[in-house]
Amino acid sequence: MRYVGQKLIQLIIVVVAVTFLTSAGIRFLKPDPVTFITQGAEDTPEAKAKAAQIRADLYLDRPVVVQYVLWIRDLVTGNLGTSINSNTPISTLLSNSLPISLTLMIYAQFLALLFAVPLAMIAAYRANGMLDRGFNVGAFAFLSVPNYILGLFLALIFAVRLGWVPRISENVPLFTDPVDHVRNYALPAVTLAVGLFAGYFRLLRNDLIATLQSDFITMARAKGMSTSRIMFRHALRPSSFSLLTAAAVNIGAIIGGSVIVEQIFRLQGAGFTTVDAIARRDYPTLQAFVAVFAIIFVVANFAVDMLYAVLDPRIRHARALA
Repeated sequence: MRYVGQKLIQLIIVVVAVTFLTSAGIRFLKPDPVTFITQGAEDTPEAKAKAAQIRADLYLDRPVVVQYVLWIRDLVTGNLGTSINSNTPISTLLSNSLPISLTLMIYAQFLALLFAVPLAMIAAYRANGMLDRGFNVGAFAFLSVPNYILGLFLALIFAVRLGWVPRISENVPLFTDPVDHVRNYALPAVTLAVGLFAGYFRLLRNDLIATLQSDFITMARAKGMSTSRIMFRHALRPSSFSLLTAAAVNIGAIIGGSVIVEQIFRLQGAGFTTVDAIARRDYPTLQAFVAVFAIIFVVANFAVDMLYAVLDPRIRHARALA
Protein backbone atom coordinates (compact mmCIF):
# COMPACT_ATOMS: atom_id res chain seq x y z
CA MET A 1 0.00 0.00 0.00
CA ARG A 2 2.88 2.34 0.73
CA TYR A 3 4.35 1.68 -2.71
CA VAL A 4 0.97 2.27 -4.37
CA GLY A 5 0.63 5.54 -2.48
CA GLN A 6 4.06 6.68 -3.63
CA LYS A 7 3.23 5.87 -7.25
CA LEU A 8 -0.07 7.74 -7.03
CA ILE A 9 1.71 10.82 -5.67
CA GLN A 10 4.19 10.65 -8.55
CA LEU A 11 1.38 10.35 -11.08
CA ILE A 12 -0.43 13.34 -9.61
CA ILE A 13 2.78 15.38 -9.85
CA VAL A 14 3.13 14.44 -13.53
CA VAL A 15 -0.45 15.46 -14.32
CA VAL A 16 -0.05 18.75 -12.45
CA ALA A 17 3.22 19.51 -14.25
CA VAL A 18 1.78 18.79 -17.71
CA THR A 19 -1.41 20.77 -17.15
CA PHE A 20 0.41 23.70 -15.57
CA LEU A 21 2.90 23.94 -18.43
CA THR A 22 0.02 23.80 -20.88
CA SER A 23 -1.84 26.51 -19.00
CA ALA A 24 1.23 28.74 -18.90
CA GLY A 25 2.22 28.02 -22.51
CA ILE A 26 -1.17 28.94 -23.93
CA ARG A 27 -0.66 32.48 -22.64
CA PHE A 28 2.11 32.88 -25.21
CA LEU A 29 -0.12 32.03 -28.18
CA LYS A 30 -0.18 34.82 -30.76
CA PRO A 31 -2.77 36.13 -31.18
CA ASP A 32 -4.21 35.32 -27.77
CA PRO A 33 -7.65 33.65 -27.57
CA VAL A 34 -9.51 36.89 -26.89
CA THR A 35 -7.92 38.78 -29.78
CA PHE A 36 -8.59 35.80 -32.05
CA ILE A 37 -12.26 35.70 -31.09
CA THR A 38 -12.86 39.43 -31.36
CA GLN A 39 -10.64 39.65 -34.47
CA GLY A 40 -8.74 42.42 -32.75
CA ALA A 41 -11.77 44.73 -32.92
CA GLU A 42 -11.74 46.07 -29.37
CA ASP A 43 -12.14 49.76 -30.26
CA THR A 44 -15.79 50.16 -29.35
CA PRO A 45 -16.98 50.08 -25.74
CA GLU A 46 -19.11 46.99 -26.49
CA ALA A 47 -16.14 45.12 -27.94
CA LYS A 48 -13.93 46.08 -25.03
CA ALA A 49 -16.57 44.93 -22.57
CA LYS A 50 -16.93 41.61 -24.41
CA ALA A 51 -13.16 41.09 -24.45
CA ALA A 52 -12.90 41.89 -20.75
CA GLN A 53 -15.70 39.42 -19.98
CA ILE A 54 -14.01 36.66 -21.97
CA ARG A 55 -10.71 37.27 -20.19
CA ALA A 56 -12.49 37.14 -16.84
CA ASP A 57 -14.32 33.92 -17.75
CA LEU A 58 -11.04 32.29 -18.81
CA TYR A 59 -9.14 33.72 -15.83
CA LEU A 60 -6.74 35.38 -18.26
CA ASP A 61 -6.87 38.55 -16.18
CA ARG A 62 -5.28 36.69 -13.25
CA PRO A 63 -1.63 35.70 -12.65
CA VAL A 64 -0.60 32.34 -14.13
CA VAL A 65 -0.55 30.49 -10.81
CA VAL A 66 -3.91 31.87 -9.70
CA GLN A 67 -5.40 31.08 -13.09
CA TYR A 68 -4.17 27.51 -12.86
CA VAL A 69 -5.49 26.99 -9.33
CA LEU A 70 -8.92 28.26 -10.35
CA TRP A 71 -8.92 25.97 -13.38
CA ILE A 72 -7.96 22.97 -11.23
CA ARG A 73 -10.80 23.85 -8.88
CA ASP A 74 -13.24 23.81 -11.80
CA LEU A 75 -11.76 20.56 -13.14
CA VAL A 76 -12.12 18.75 -9.80
CA THR A 77 -15.72 19.90 -9.46
CA GLY A 78 -16.52 18.71 -12.99
CA ASN A 79 -16.88 22.17 -14.47
CA LEU A 80 -14.81 21.96 -17.65
CA GLY A 81 -16.32 25.10 -19.07
CA THR A 82 -17.67 25.85 -22.53
CA SER A 83 -15.96 25.95 -25.89
CA ILE A 84 -15.46 29.60 -26.82
CA ASN A 85 -15.95 28.81 -30.50
CA SER A 86 -18.83 26.35 -30.71
CA ASN A 87 -20.41 27.40 -27.39
CA THR A 88 -20.71 23.68 -26.60
CA PRO A 89 -19.97 22.32 -23.12
CA ILE A 90 -16.50 20.81 -23.12
CA SER A 91 -17.84 17.78 -21.27
CA THR A 92 -20.06 17.14 -24.29
CA LEU A 93 -17.11 17.46 -26.67
CA LEU A 94 -15.17 14.97 -24.54
CA SER A 95 -18.03 12.48 -24.32
CA ASN A 96 -18.48 12.61 -28.10
CA SER A 97 -14.83 12.48 -29.20
CA LEU A 98 -12.86 10.65 -26.49
CA PRO A 99 -14.54 7.22 -27.01
CA ILE A 100 -13.56 7.41 -30.68
CA SER A 101 -9.89 8.00 -29.86
CA LEU A 102 -9.88 5.36 -27.13
CA THR A 103 -11.41 2.84 -29.53
CA LEU A 104 -8.76 3.65 -32.12
CA MET A 105 -5.95 3.34 -29.54
CA ILE A 106 -7.25 0.01 -28.23
CA TYR A 107 -7.54 -1.42 -31.75
CA ALA A 108 -4.01 -0.25 -32.60
CA GLN A 109 -2.51 -1.82 -29.47
CA PHE A 110 -4.48 -5.01 -29.97
CA LEU A 111 -3.41 -5.41 -33.61
CA ALA A 112 0.23 -4.63 -32.80
CA LEU A 113 0.39 -7.20 -29.98
CA LEU A 114 -1.71 -9.76 -31.86
CA PHE A 115 0.90 -10.01 -34.61
CA ALA A 116 4.05 -9.08 -32.68
CA VAL A 117 3.85 -11.77 -29.97
CA PRO A 118 3.44 -14.91 -32.10
CA LEU A 119 5.84 -13.71 -34.82
CA ALA A 120 8.46 -12.82 -32.21
CA MET A 121 8.12 -16.29 -30.68
CA ILE A 122 8.58 -17.93 -34.08
CA ALA A 123 11.55 -15.73 -34.91
CA ALA A 124 13.20 -16.30 -31.53
CA TYR A 125 12.79 -20.07 -31.70
CA ARG A 126 14.29 -20.07 -35.19
CA ALA A 127 16.84 -17.33 -34.49
CA ASN A 128 18.98 -16.36 -37.48
CA GLY A 129 16.90 -18.56 -39.75
CA MET A 130 15.18 -17.47 -42.94
CA LEU A 131 11.94 -16.55 -41.19
CA ASP A 132 13.78 -14.61 -38.51
CA ARG A 133 15.74 -12.62 -41.08
CA GLY A 134 12.64 -11.95 -43.15
CA PHE A 135 10.67 -10.76 -40.12
CA ASN A 136 13.54 -8.49 -39.09
CA VAL A 137 13.76 -6.90 -42.53
CA GLY A 138 10.01 -6.27 -42.46
CA ALA A 139 10.20 -4.79 -38.95
CA PHE A 140 12.98 -2.40 -40.00
CA ALA A 141 10.93 -1.36 -43.03
CA PHE A 142 7.85 -0.66 -40.92
CA LEU A 143 9.88 1.32 -38.39
CA SER A 144 11.28 3.54 -41.12
CA VAL A 145 7.90 4.62 -42.51
CA PRO A 146 6.24 7.57 -40.68
CA ASN A 147 2.60 6.92 -39.85
CA TYR A 148 1.39 9.97 -41.78
CA ILE A 149 3.06 8.65 -44.95
CA LEU A 150 1.68 5.16 -44.35
CA GLY A 151 -1.79 6.56 -43.65
CA LEU A 152 -1.85 8.54 -46.89
CA PHE A 153 -0.60 5.51 -48.84
CA LEU A 154 -3.23 3.19 -47.34
CA ALA A 155 -5.97 5.74 -47.94
CA LEU A 156 -4.91 6.14 -51.58
CA ILE A 157 -4.87 2.39 -52.23
CA PHE A 158 -7.77 1.02 -50.19
CA ALA A 159 -10.11 4.02 -50.00
CA VAL A 160 -9.55 5.92 -53.25
CA ARG A 161 -8.41 3.27 -55.73
CA LEU A 162 -10.13 0.12 -54.48
CA GLY A 163 -13.00 1.68 -52.54
CA TRP A 164 -12.97 -1.04 -49.89
CA VAL A 165 -13.27 1.43 -47.03
CA PRO A 166 -14.80 4.93 -46.75
CA ARG A 167 -12.64 7.89 -47.75
CA ILE A 168 -13.78 9.71 -44.60
CA SER A 169 -13.94 7.53 -41.50
CA GLU A 170 -16.98 7.87 -39.25
CA ASN A 171 -17.77 6.60 -35.79
CA VAL A 172 -20.17 3.75 -36.46
CA PRO A 173 -21.02 1.92 -33.19
CA LEU A 174 -19.80 -1.67 -33.11
CA PHE A 175 -23.13 -3.21 -32.14
CA THR A 176 -25.09 -1.08 -34.58
CA ASP A 177 -23.24 -2.24 -37.69
CA PRO A 178 -20.14 -4.39 -36.97
CA VAL A 179 -19.08 -4.57 -40.62
CA ASP A 180 -19.29 -0.84 -41.21
CA HIS A 181 -17.59 -0.25 -37.86
CA VAL A 182 -14.60 -2.33 -38.93
CA ARG A 183 -14.49 -0.66 -42.35
CA ASN A 184 -14.33 2.80 -40.78
CA TYR A 185 -11.70 1.95 -38.16
CA ALA A 186 -9.56 -0.46 -40.20
CA LEU A 187 -7.18 1.95 -41.92
CA PRO A 188 -6.66 4.33 -38.97
CA ALA A 189 -6.00 1.39 -36.63
CA VAL A 190 -3.60 -0.33 -39.04
CA THR A 191 -1.76 2.96 -39.62
CA LEU A 192 -1.15 3.34 -35.89
CA ALA A 193 -0.44 -0.35 -35.31
CA VAL A 194 2.29 -0.91 -37.92
CA GLY A 195 4.98 1.11 -36.16
CA LEU A 196 4.00 -0.33 -32.77
CA PHE A 197 4.12 -3.87 -34.14
CA ALA A 198 7.67 -3.43 -35.44
CA GLY A 199 8.95 -2.11 -32.11
CA TYR A 200 7.17 -4.76 -30.06
CA PHE A 201 8.37 -7.55 -32.35
CA ARG A 202 12.04 -6.63 -32.13
CA LEU A 203 11.92 -6.07 -28.38
CA LEU A 204 10.17 -9.34 -27.54
CA ARG A 205 12.28 -11.32 -30.02
CA ASN A 206 15.52 -10.20 -28.39
CA ASP A 207 14.23 -10.92 -24.88
CA LEU A 208 12.97 -14.35 -25.91
CA ILE A 209 16.32 -15.27 -27.46
CA ALA A 210 18.05 -14.40 -24.17
CA THR A 211 15.46 -16.32 -22.13
CA LEU A 212 15.73 -19.43 -24.32
CA GLN A 213 19.42 -19.64 -23.40
CA SER A 214 18.63 -19.86 -19.67
CA ASP A 215 19.25 -22.98 -17.59
CA PHE A 216 15.59 -23.51 -16.70
CA ILE A 217 14.70 -23.68 -20.41
CA THR A 218 17.43 -26.28 -20.92
CA MET A 219 15.97 -28.27 -18.04
CA ALA A 220 12.47 -28.01 -19.50
CA ARG A 221 13.75 -29.36 -22.80
CA ALA A 222 15.55 -32.17 -21.02
CA LYS A 223 12.27 -33.18 -19.39
CA GLY A 224 10.77 -33.62 -22.85
CA MET A 225 8.33 -30.70 -22.74
CA SER A 226 6.77 -29.69 -26.02
CA THR A 227 7.97 -26.59 -27.84
CA SER A 228 4.65 -24.81 -27.42
CA ARG A 229 4.63 -25.47 -23.67
CA ILE A 230 8.19 -24.21 -23.30
CA MET A 231 7.51 -21.06 -25.30
CA PHE A 232 4.16 -20.11 -23.78
CA ARG A 233 4.55 -21.47 -20.23
CA HIS A 234 8.21 -20.85 -19.47
CA ALA A 235 9.74 -18.39 -21.96
CA LEU A 236 7.05 -15.82 -22.72
CA ARG A 237 6.24 -14.75 -19.18
CA PRO A 238 9.75 -13.70 -18.03
CA SER A 239 10.35 -12.10 -21.44
CA SER A 240 7.27 -9.90 -21.36
CA PHE A 241 8.42 -7.20 -18.92
CA SER A 242 10.15 -5.07 -21.53
CA LEU A 243 7.15 -5.52 -23.81
CA LEU A 244 4.77 -4.32 -21.10
CA THR A 245 6.98 -1.31 -20.42
CA ALA A 246 7.08 -0.45 -24.11
CA ALA A 247 3.30 -0.86 -24.40
CA ALA A 248 2.78 1.57 -21.52
CA VAL A 249 5.31 4.13 -22.73
CA ASN A 250 3.90 3.94 -26.25
CA ILE A 251 0.56 5.22 -24.97
CA GLY A 252 2.09 8.67 -25.43
CA ALA A 253 3.17 7.79 -28.97
CA ILE A 254 -0.31 6.45 -29.73
CA ILE A 255 -1.92 9.65 -28.46
CA GLY A 256 0.42 11.73 -30.62
CA GLY A 257 -0.08 9.43 -33.57
CA SER A 258 -3.85 9.48 -33.23
CA VAL A 259 -3.81 13.27 -33.62
CA ILE A 260 -2.20 12.87 -37.06
CA VAL A 261 -4.14 9.77 -38.11
CA GLU A 262 -7.49 11.29 -37.18
CA GLN A 263 -6.65 14.29 -39.33
CA ILE A 264 -5.76 12.08 -42.30
CA PHE A 265 -8.94 10.02 -42.14
CA ARG A 266 -11.12 12.87 -40.79
CA LEU A 267 -12.11 10.75 -37.80
CA GLN A 268 -13.78 13.08 -35.30
CA GLY A 269 -11.92 11.91 -32.22
CA ALA A 270 -10.20 13.71 -29.38
CA GLY A 271 -7.04 14.22 -31.43
CA PHE A 272 -9.02 15.84 -34.24
CA THR A 273 -10.82 18.07 -31.74
CA THR A 274 -7.52 19.07 -30.10
CA VAL A 275 -6.01 20.19 -33.40
CA ASP A 276 -9.17 22.14 -34.17
CA ALA A 277 -8.97 23.79 -30.74
CA ILE A 278 -5.37 24.84 -31.41
CA ALA A 279 -6.27 26.30 -34.79
CA ARG A 280 -9.21 28.24 -33.35
CA ARG A 281 -7.39 29.30 -30.14
CA ASP A 282 -10.09 27.51 -28.15
CA TYR A 283 -8.21 27.87 -24.86
CA PRO A 284 -10.51 26.01 -22.42
CA THR A 285 -11.09 23.10 -24.80
CA LEU A 286 -7.38 22.66 -25.47
CA GLN A 287 -6.49 22.73 -21.78
CA ALA A 288 -9.18 20.20 -20.87
CA PHE A 289 -8.20 17.76 -23.62
CA VAL A 290 -4.49 17.95 -22.74
CA ALA A 291 -5.37 17.19 -19.11
CA VAL A 292 -7.41 14.14 -20.18
CA PHE A 293 -4.57 12.86 -22.38
CA ALA A 294 -2.12 13.27 -19.50
CA ILE A 295 -4.42 11.38 -17.14
CA ILE A 296 -4.83 8.53 -19.64
CA PHE A 297 -1.06 8.27 -20.02
CA VAL A 298 -0.21 8.17 -16.32
CA VAL A 299 -3.06 5.81 -15.44
CA ALA A 300 -1.96 3.35 -18.14
CA ASN A 301 1.63 3.44 -16.86
CA PHE A 302 0.42 2.97 -13.28
CA ALA A 303 -1.65 -0.06 -14.31
CA VAL A 304 1.31 -1.65 -16.08
CA ASP A 305 3.55 -1.03 -13.08
CA MET A 306 1.05 -2.85 -10.87
CA LEU A 307 0.87 -5.67 -13.42
CA TYR A 308 4.60 -6.32 -12.96
CA ALA A 309 3.90 -7.63 -9.46
CA VAL A 310 1.29 -10.03 -10.83
CA LEU A 311 3.66 -11.45 -13.43
CA ASP A 312 6.68 -11.75 -11.14
CA PRO A 313 6.15 -12.42 -7.40
CA ARG A 314 9.79 -11.44 -6.75
CA ILE A 315 8.90 -7.83 -7.56
CA ARG A 316 5.94 -7.92 -5.18
CA HIS A 317 8.07 -9.31 -2.35
CA ALA A 318 10.85 -6.77 -2.97
CA ARG A 319 8.34 -3.93 -2.77
CA ALA A 320 6.89 -5.33 0.44
CA LEU A 321 10.35 -5.32 2.02
CA ALA A 322 11.26 -1.83 0.74
